[in-house]
Amino acid sequence: MTPMRSPTLKLALVSVLALAAPLALAAGEVQLSMKPADQLRDVGRGLDRARNVQALQARFQALAKRLQADEVLTIEVLDVDLAGEVLPVRAGEELRVLKGGADWPRLEFKWTLTRGTQTLASGHEHLADMNYLNEPLRPGQDGGLPYEGRMIERWFSERVAPTAAAARR
Repeated sequence: MTPMRSPTLKLALVSVLALAAPLALAAGEVQLSMKPADQLRDVGRGLDRARNVQALQARFQALAKRLQADEVLTIEVLDVDLAGEVLPVRAGEELRVLKGGADWPRLEFKWTLTRGTQTLASGHEHLADMNYLNEPLRPGQDGGLPYEGRMIERWFSERVAPTAAAARR
């Protein structure tokens, strides 16, 4: 018997999809803009630059899942300084080294949280994590740009989520 012909498996699959559908509809929206990568302090070079910009965008976009359907979080990234420093290894090759010294991650951005035409909150943030190597990463924080991702998650949990929750009451 093939797996999809099993009535129990079909029912389980339909149940999972039915439960996931409202969650997908409940997500808000993140509108993200960034300065061109060459105008940012440090997002890497060459192929790493494109990969790092994409990872940073994905970190911000993932926040949409934590917003209500009618909420929009607009973010304008003004500057990025990734954790670590880039050192030359061989001709044309570089390596990002994390020392835990004055190489901590930094992000600067402006943000606004709206629901319809109402502005719920806004700010201009300068995030930095000087102790980024002293706290272990939790499972799920180890994707692209884990230290920057952790800063973004903390910021969202401390500044945006409480504001959005209070406005819903």
